[in-house]
Amino acid sequence: MKTASRYLCYGLKKNLLRTAILTAISIVLCMMVIRSDAMQGEIRWRATGIYMLAIVLGALATIIPMLELSEFKNRRNLDTLYFFPIDRKKMALVHYISGLIQMTAIYTVTFLVAFGFLLINTDYFALGYMIPYYFTSLVTGFVMYSFFCFIFNQGNTVADGVIISLLWAFLIYCVLYCGMYVVFREVLHLNMSDDIELRRLNIILFNFPDWGIVYAPINNLTVIFQELIEVNKHRVDYVFESTTAYRYVQQWYMFAAWGVGGIASALGFIFGFERKGAHLAGEPSGSWWGYKLLIPLYGYSLIFYIASMSSISVLTIMIWILMLIGYVIYRRSFKLKKSDVIALVCSIIPCAIGVMINNLNY
Repeated sequence: MKTASRYLCYGLKKNLLRTAILTAISIVLCMMVIRSDAMQGEIRWRATGIYMLAIVLGALATIIPMLELSEFKNRRNLDTLYFFPIDRKKMALVHYISGLIQMTAIYTVTFLVAFGFLLINTDYFALGYMIPYYFTSLVTGFVMYSFFCFIFNQGNTVADGVIISLLWAFLIYCVLYCGMYVVFREVLHLNMSDDIELRRLNIILFNFPDWGIVYAPINNLTVIFQELIEVNKHRVDYVFESTTAYRYVQQWYMFAAWGVGGIASALGFIFGFERKGAHLAGEPSGSWWGYKLLIPLYGYSLIFYIASMSSISVLTIMIWILMLIGYVIYRRSFKLKKSDVIALVCSIIPCAIGVMINNLNY
């Protein structure tokens, strides 16, 4: 434990300059927006601009895991890192905590500067809600940070780690949207119906896939607190139950689901880091959480969606070609494995199902 503590202190000290630079950038970006939104125009239209805090937190939760773990993607660095008298599980935990401390410190300083500015210069916001917003937003930060730690670790190179992370950030949304829109599109087209229940169902189905984006929890949480804080914008006939924020409150179980996902990601990273061999650094990323799963899921979802809209089209062929290019990038060669060819051939199945659905609609 003493060795792990020293290693943590060493890491934090080494990254002190990086933390200071990121803090300065975060403060400047936030204050540019918050100052403009909160001080200009009529009071009834002024906003807190705290969505910039959400953007900064999302960016930090994405970038810091990549910066913190990138040194493990180089074999030369690994020889030095594994020389330390600390086992891999503890090393993973130390790097996880180190990045989390950096993210929390940067976000906290940025938040306090923004909060202080609003507190001193405005009196038309319910700023008491900023305190619970800080703590709950940090929870969503933990979820995003843990997610990207786990996913970035699946790549054996920095480039693969970055690509896999960005693709996973929107994968669940893509699958949900393509599937749900095709299955429920007849209901979705009834959004102008006089039937209140149908309109309510439309809103739920149409917006539910958005929860599949890894940044959805911090975005939706911010929408809720903006509605609570920006009381200056409320009209006489204002009803909270009719707002987008209220819908997000009703979908509290999705916040809980992402919370479970964050804990699972943190555990997956720590135990997965321990099992990952040093010899894999720099090699093609063969994890099932990488290209093996990403290419077919993206490809099949988009082919199914496009085929159900317009049968087989040029777009369908383009998606298939992009899948082929994805496998070439994955293998670092034009010579594909049998499993890759099978995955490409199997794209006929979602295409055929999509065509059948399209024909049924006519």
